[in-house]
Amino acid sequence: MTRRWSMSWLGVLLACALLASACEQLVSIEVREVDLPEVDSFAQSFVYAADGTQIATFRFSHREPVERDDLPEHLVTALVDAEDRRFWDHEGVDPRAVVRAFVANRQAGEVVQGGSTLTQQLIKNRYFPDPQNTVERKLLEARLAWELEQDATKDEILTEYLNTVYFGAGAYGIEAAAQVYFDTTTRELTLAQAALLVAVIRSPEAANPFSAPDRARAERSRVLEAMARNGDLSPTDRDTLDAAPLGLTVPPEPPPVQYPFFVEYVKRQLVGDEHFGVDESRRWRRLFGGGLRIHTTIDPRVQAAADAASTAFWSGADDPEVAISVVDPATGHIVALVGGRDFATSQFDLATQGRRQPGSTFKVFALTAALSRGWRLDSVIESGPGSFEVGDPEPWTVRSGTTGEITLREALVRSSNGAFARLALELGPGAIENMAHSMGVRGRIGSNPSIVLGGLSEGVSPLDMASAFGTLANGGVHAAPTAVTHITDADGNVVWEPRGLPVTVVDPETAWLVTDTMQQVITDGTGQAASLGDRPAAGKTGTVQENRDAWFVGFTREYSTAVWIGYPDEARPLVDVHGVAEVQGGTWPARIWQRFMATALVDRPIQPLRYPEDLAVTVEIDPETGGIATPFCPVTETLTALPAELPTYSCPLHQHPPVPTPDPSASPSATSSPSADGPLTAPPDPGVAPPPPTAPAATPTAAPPSPSPSPSPTPTPTPADDGPRAPSDSTFG
Repeated sequence: MTRRWSMSWLGVLLACALLASACEQLVSIEVREVDLPEVDSFAQSFVYAADGTQIATFRFSHREPVERDDLPEHLVTALVDAEDRRFWDHEGVDPRAVVRAFVANRQAGEVVQGGSTLTQQLIKNRYFPDPQNTVERKLLEARLAWELEQDATKDEILTEYLNTVYFGAGAYGIEAAAQVYFDTTTRELTLAQAALLVAVIRSPEAANPFSAPDRARAERSRVLEAMARNGDLSPTDRDTLDAAPLGLTVPPEPPPVQYPFFVEYVKRQLVGDEHFGVDESRRWRRLFGGGLRIHTTIDPRVQAAADAASTAFWSGADDPEVAISVVDPATGHIVALVGGRDFATSQFDLATQGRRQPGSTFKVFALTAALSRGWRLDSVIESGPGSFEVGDPEPWTVRSGTTGEITLREALVRSSNGAFARLALELGPGAIENMAHSMGVRGRIGSNPSIVLGGLSEGVSPLDMASAFGTLANGGVHAAPTAVTHITDADGNVVWEPRGLPVTVVDPETAWLVTDTMQQVITDGTGQAASLGDRPAAGKTGTVQENRDAWFVGFTREYSTAVWIGYPDEARPLVDVHGVAEVQGGTWPARIWQRFMATALVDRPIQPLRYPEDLAVTVEIDPETGGIATPFCPVTETLTALPAELPTYSCPLHQHPPVPTPDPSASPSATSSPSADGPLTAPPDPGVAPPPPTAPAATPTAAPPSPSPSPSPTPTPTPADDGPRAPSDSTFG
């Protein structure tokens, strides 16, 4: 107790010393006219799509300034009690408030109180919409506040403050706030209404009564408590008002907006970016009143394809919702978002705010982590069901649609729960969690091994999944998702750009090996409904227990796209949906993904998926033997007929080549080369049998797996764990 007391007083003494030093500097500032620009609070901002078309306008609600006689006394009392209770006594700066805030913040270890007076806040609103948190700037604000107090009366300062402060929901000034929230005038505001408006001043959007009623109610309680503490409200009246409903009117109609889910996402991103302004209030004021030109990444053509794909299969009011997120893997640009069926009905954005369990799509992160740690695609692992002790009171029971030992490649293609449960236990859940985070998944994932089957601490959004899978599409380089390319002022000067550069988070070879396996998910596995024909594509299905959520996440060279289907308000099983008895990742999600991608890419040339070019070796075919032999391509390839002109071939490392009869002319290094299905540094796996012979190909591909004296067990052919033919078979699958 003594130490806490002494530390508190030490903070007080330090604050006093700092305050004395600041006051000395304040007095030393030369008395002069300060040339500061006024901020035009009505200079509306415009939002543009990637092709330059205007899609939205940001502007404040119309404001009618009020006079002092229009302000009810209970409004003035609530404002002073809650925001500046010594307002009538200080001269622009309140030393007691500064010391009190310093001590409170010191004890809390964070900023929990501010020492600014209403006069100082008015100065900020007038001159510093985006102030710098420097000693010089704070001293200048204090000096201007003191000067304002010498030139204006307290009533004039209060009136001007209420006419210039932002109240959220586009309401700038007290009269606009009264109209927007209560469809009334300032003169007619009740005490409960006045307390609510004062309450939202500190966080005008975070405590917006329309979008965050619980937060708004809590802030109103804070104001009522301040009034009671200062003797301006009886405890009984405080409790009565605290229990009263918010009493809001219907929200006003916003200006016409195209792609409203995307536009709202742009707002949230800018208001949440500290580089756009030092606090929320200034960011909103800059966004709505800065006369900005906001250039975004949305592609109207791609968005139209996403909208069409999301609605093509649904007709009934009881149909589940569809969310789609589409990013450009190379840049992170968000080119399309489908956040729900109807923005007018629900503004909750399922594409960016919705967080649901991802099912088997998380197996991709486990495979990536495994290959990064030296495993190979031809490494074998037991795939059958099992019960595992993981430190919980009950063992982790995993059912599986596969049995026997299978390779990691086959485990992903067939989405084997048993195989990936064992892989998670081998790797440790931290490896999977770290890989998912580094590739772009945000939020809490958790450390339980069940994360490999989608059992996360909290869910993931479609945008997270599209961004993370885009890392593989981009050769292991993660480009953070962004909705805005740049912002200019009315004269074209760039005033804001997104921060951060793409970062390599996965080895390029590992990224390719995972990508190649995900291609097989579409060609031969659980995602065949997503096939784009000749266009290379990679993806993964995901289905949650009892078919409560269904996913397909995949990519081409151009786009990484996540499709989610489910019921947003409850975890209802997806059964009997338009002819599908049990909706899984390989059914409707894969079909919607295929429809969207086929439409979005209809006029685009076919491109191969990104291959790490430094892993390709150019070789020539021996014109006499028709064979090749290099350290990277140790297979002798016998051609049935030599081409007229001897071509040059590239030897990629990712595919199993045909295994012909050994040729005496082959290089002796053939049996000691690196595996084709793993990192070059990975040790050979003696437990893997070579693939069966196939017809020779014209283009050599890669080395076969290292030979083994005994073949691995052949897995029992069973349905895949995650596809159109089998239900989810674990707690998360």
